[in-house]
This record gives sequence, structure tokens and C-alpha cells, in this order.
Amino acid sequence: MDFMTLLGANALSDAIGKLIYNVLYGWISGWSDSWGIVGAFSVTVIMFTLFLKIILTPFDFWQKQLSRSNAKKMELMKPQLDKITKQCGSNKQLLMQKQRALYKQYKYSTFGACLPLIITMVIFFIILGGFNSAVRMHNLATYEKMDGIYKTVYYEAIESLVDSEMTDAEKAEKRAEAVAKAEQAVVDSYESEKFFLTKNIFVADNWKDPIPSSSDFTGTGMGGSGIDVDAGRYEIVMRPLMEKYNDQWNGYLILPVLVLLLNLVTMKLNKPPEQPAVAGQSEEQRKAQQTQMKVMQFIMPIIMLVFAIFYSAAFTLYMLISSLYSTIFNLCFNLITKRIDAREKDRLMSTTVKK
Repeated sequence: MDFMTLLGANALSDAIGKLIYNVLYGWISGWSDSWGIVGAFSVTVIMFTLFLKIILTPFDFWQKQLSRSNAKKMELMKPQLDKITKQCGSNKQLLMQKQRALYKQYKYSTFGACLPLIITMVIFFIILGGFNSAVRMHNLATYEKMDGIYKTVYYEAIESLVDSEMTDAEKAEKRAEAVAKAEQAVVDSYESEKFFLTKNIFVADNWKDPIPSSSDFTGTGMGGSGIDVDAGRYEIVMRPLMEKYNDQWNGYLILPVLVLLLNLVTMKLNKPPEQPAVAGQSEEQRKAQQTQMKVMQFIMPIIMLVFAIFYSAAFTLYMLISSLYSTIFNLCFNLITKRIDAREKDRLMSTTVKK
């Protein structure tokens, strides 16, 4: 990927982040003053995901139809592929030529079989970038709000020190009182965005603290906010919130586990067509190849699990709703196409019997 392509992807991700946080979240958060265990941003994520999936429904149909077409073509070609594999023996060049000719005859595109996966992964990483951008916006907005409250309350409480004749000990006591009032104001004004047992949806649903530390807040690693602020000042302002909320995990890995299970179900529903043997392969090598392909099918759900564990619970919720939508869509599509195939088979059988 060249620099301009990467720059364009980042710009698109930032635009999606602004759409999610500034537009959709700004609209939904005005619906109610109290949200309880399901926060406004949780509703935002669910609505955004459903809107996106509905918009991408034509792509889902195209993807399923392409996979279905490829599977049917592979089923028709398989006897001929097996035949030319035996004929060519260990002559790989001849086998590839005959396979390409057969693919051309049946209009089977190996690239077309991979294209939906490529598009899906591009969409996935753009949306991931969008949610990371939205998380940064919220974390920065929350910190700036808390910092403003801290400063306002502190300086109001400390005003009596100006031109006073207090002793140093009295001034120190007054400063301590001002700090205590500022910290209490921060605690009183903070409102967390929950999603059931996940205490802060902008933090990963795992063993992380609900209130990010300065290293997590400014870090650029996996799940980090990457916000450029003074770490010392951040610790001063957010410390009372850390002391109150960071005595337990942010979540209990419920969302990541659900994401894994749904991706496993989706994997079963989207079983790829069996691929032909390679020239010169022994039976043991062919079995090893089939085993490797089965193992590869489990890699994607595991990758999704890693993203679900280490990125924000908001993105994990997006993955969950998206996977749930895809599972329902795949089930409905498979049931419908199964009936269509059964009717087509009955029609062919009746035609054959009449002849």
C-alpha cells in the first residue's frame, strides 16, 4: 500500500469517526439524560452497525451469489479436475494449463473467489480506524471537560489566598482543601458510558482499568488512545476517578467470547468449495492440505477474537452486531437457496422421468 492510499484510508477512517461521534452520538445522546446500564454510545454503535449492514446488503448478496456460483462450478468441474489430475501425474505445468482451460470454459475465477474477502477486510480496517478515531475524540473530550472542571473549582476555592496574611501552614491547608474540592467536583461530574457489565465502552472489554492510565491515554499501541497531552497533568486531573473506578476489571470478556462464537458459526455457514489437487501430490499430501485448509478456517475467528479483546468495547460491540446480522443473513440466504436448489432438482428429475 503506497503513502497516498494509506493517507486516503486514514482520512476516510477519521471521517467515519466524526460521523459516529460528532453526528450520530451527538444526536442520540440528546434523547435522554439518564441511560442506565446501556449508554448512549452503545445505542450509537448498534444503530451505526445496522445502518452500515443495510447499506452493504447488496454487496452481501453479491458475495453470497458469487460464492454460490463458484461452489456450483467447482462441483461441476470436480470430476474433470480429478480426471486431468490423474492424467497429468507429476507434470505440474501441463496440469496448470488444463486447469486454466477448464476454469475458462466454466468461467470460474480464482480471483473472483478471493475478491469478496479482500473487500471485507478493507471495510473492516477502515471501520476499525473509524472507531479508534471516535474513541480518541471521546477520551480527549472527557479529559478536557474534567480538566476544565478541576481548574474552575480549584481556582475558585483558592481565590482567598490572594493578598491574604495567612501563614504558610494555613496556605498549604487551603490549597489541600481546594484540591479536595476540585477532585470531588471531577468525581461528581463524571458519567461513564456503560454497556451492561462493561463499565466503560471506550475501553477494551477485558482486564483493563475503566479509567485509562496516562500511558494508555497517550500510547499508540494496540488499544491505546494516542492522544498528545501532558501525562503529569492527566494524572493529577484523572487520579480521583482512577481511585474510585479502577479497583476492578473494565469487563469480563463477554463480548469477545460472543464475537468468537458468532464468527465460528459464520465460518460454518460460509464453507468454501473443495479445491482441486495439485499435480504430483500423494494421498498423504492431499490429506495434509485439506487439514491445513480446515485449520486456516479457524484463523479468522481467532484474529477477530484478538481484535475483540485488545481494542475498545465499542468496536467489539460493532463486531458482535455485525456478526449477528451476518449470521442471520446467511441462515436466511442458505434456507432460501436450499429450497430453490430442491425445486430445481425436482424439476430436473421430473423432466428426466418424462423423457
